[in-house]
Amino acid sequence: MKKSFLNFLCCLAFLSAGLNGDVQIEANSAITSAWDTGYVTELTVTNSSNEAISSWKVNFSLPQGQSVHCLWNGAFTQSNQNVTVTSQTENTTIQAGQSAKFGFQVENPQMATGNLQGVTATGVPVVPSLPNATLGAVATVDTVWATAYEVKVTLTNNSNTPVSSWIATFTMPEGHSLSSHVWNGVFTLSGQNVTVKSLTSSEVIPPGGSSVFTMIIVMPSLGKPRISNLQAAANGSAPLQTAPRAPVLNPIMAGPTPTVSWNAVDGATSYTLEQGTTSSFSNPVIVAKGNVLSAAVSAQAAGTYFYRVSATNDAGTGAYSNVQSVSTSQAPSPPPPPPVPPLSQGIEHSAWYIDWTSWFTGPPFVIPTNVNRLNIFVGELKFDGAGKPTLGGFGNLTDAQIDAFTAYCRSQNPPIEVKVSIGGSGGMYDRCWDRLTTANTQAFAQGMADFCHAHGLVGVDFDYEEFLSSDQEVLVGTLIKQFKAIDPNFKTSLCSNAGFGPYYPWQPVVKTILDAAMISPGNCAVDMFYIMSYYDPIESEKGWILGWSNWLKQNYGFTSERVSVGIDDFDAHAYDPVEMANWAASQGFSTSHWAFDPAHPK
Repeated sequence: MKKSFLNFLCCLAFLSAGLNGDVQIEANSAITSAWDTGYVTELTVTNSSNEAISSWKVNFSLPQGQSVHCLWNGAFTQSNQNVTVTSQTENTTIQAGQSAKFGFQVENPQMATGNLQGVTATGVPVVPSLPNATLGAVATVDTVWATAYEVKVTLTNNSNTPVSSWIATFTMPEGHSLSSHVWNGVFTLSGQNVTVKSLTSSEVIPPGGSSVFTMIIVMPSLGKPRISNLQAAANGSAPLQTAPRAPVLNPIMAGPTPTVSWNAVDGATSYTLEQGTTSSFSNPVIVAKGNVLSAAVSAQAAGTYFYRVSATNDAGTGAYSNVQSVSTSQAPSPPPPPPVPPLSQGIEHSAWYIDWTSWFTGPPFVIPTNVNRLNIFVGELKFDGAGKPTLGGFGNLTDAQIDAFTAYCRSQNPPIEVKVSIGGSGGMYDRCWDRLTTANTQAFAQGMADFCHAHGLVGVDFDYEEFLSSDQEVLVGTLIKQFKAIDPNFKTSLCSNAGFGPYYPWQPVVKTILDAAMISPGNCAVDMFYIMSYYDPIESEKGWILGWSNWLKQNYGFTSERVSVGIDDFDAHAYDPVEMANWAASQGFSTSHWAFDPAHPK
């Protein structure tokens, strides 16, 4: 659904709480889209403490007359203008320094300013589960200076017997270092991992008693004081597992597809390879993650690229490896996909179908004139019963029915191609993008490709209307690029709303997705851009479509045929659909009709 965008408003609230054992967390809120009678807000809850939290709660008030319409990634209650949001199972635990997000839609009938008021946030610390549960460990930051901070660790004997010796481990953030100012322990270092053992002269810790060791840690200017992965054991217990040491990155041989490799590290269960365009890794990109010791880097634009790798186990992530770099020349462009069979006007005509049971139980199935591609609406990214990423959720359409439908379409003269559309407008399918992570985009791309190959589908339409974050938009663009790389013959498309320009939110979202989907300069993995131009007067829609078209041609190598004008004579009647289709043809644009359904003849 297209919404007329009014403004972007951002507010930042730094919130702390120290009552009833709660720990300090921060809440950052931003309005991501707005229209005449409502807006969508996203809140990022950040654990700024030194310990994990097991649950969180955010309270705020809405301006008079406003109310929460729907909320995702949290549970909420509203009493008058006061709203309370609590965590859900999938985002209840937040590690130190990490964040969780939730969002909601607000009904704003009085069109007032969308500012959240009186925002407060609290988090409940995780009760540590240690290899030896008789010795608890809690860290607090006592004093903070411009480039250093003091940490006090309190060890508590929770057993019924005295503790005569102890060992503790923790990890410092990258770039932080232990100073010579340490008290009441023997400190040893391995990269960013610190091990502290009791002094031979340390006092015995009686049952219920405690002991304290302290240190000063040096940090970069404007750094964040914290430690992580704190654990402790007592009386000669087995040594605690520590985060693995840093791997050693091997020299990289230049070539069209260079391979980056590193040595195995004892105790590591996973490795993360990062790429940067500078040696400082100011904006790193994860290019490989998992229990692997090498990764081939796909073709990319000419330049010098820097790489580093870290190792991870249950105790945490160790320090980064040494840095290696490689220079590449201009990457060759992949072969272009085969051309679409010519139509009467030489462009694509596609249609979306919404009531699929009608094909099996309704009137005779008649495909509209000049349609060469159909989209099954609407599905989602999902995991199958074995936990493998795939596609699904196409209403009550079974896999066998999809096969029958695609076979029927292929039997037409000329054959009709079939794609699937995933995502949607604000409903449960739109939330399927939340399942994407940097670690699983390649797996989802492969699962999507397997689904399309298995069911005779020619590709996927990506209907992204969630606007959750730029990070998620990058993941969507990366997914499209990886999906296309598996089979260049796949047809890909991206949907967006019609409003174009600085007063509408769609262009920055599309830019982020397309930037991430670029294969090489002028070669984007998105084949077709669908513009949902349904709800406004025809001249307004035409102006926006031309704005989109010119922008796509100038920045992403699109042609008129790859710009598809959305036409709706099913549930929107802002203009004469025949007039819009004729105008689109006169401009050389494709057309996409929402939504043809044989059970509802026009």
